[in-house]
Amino acid sequence: MAAKDMEEIAAYMKTMRFRKKFIGGVDETDVWRQLEKLQKEYQSAFEAQREQSRALIREREAIIAGLKQQLTGGTRSRGGVNG
Repeated sequence: MAAKDMEEIAAYMKTMRFRKKFIGGVDETDVWRQLEKLQKEYQSAFEAQREQSRALIREREAIIAGLKQQLTGGTRSRGGVNG
């Protein structure tokens, strides 16, 4: 599973189970294995959110560039018509 957001990680954590030792609680090796899997889920969610942020930034930069072009183009054409 590659988590895309924190809700998916929360759902994953609810399904996590640890192997129990016959005496003394849970198997430490299994806990570390589960924590490693959880860390990978967080990393996956982080990367998905980072890519989404980058896409939004690229989109905004394109909009800004278009608006700047309209401003510079609009000033020139107005000057040519009135001047």
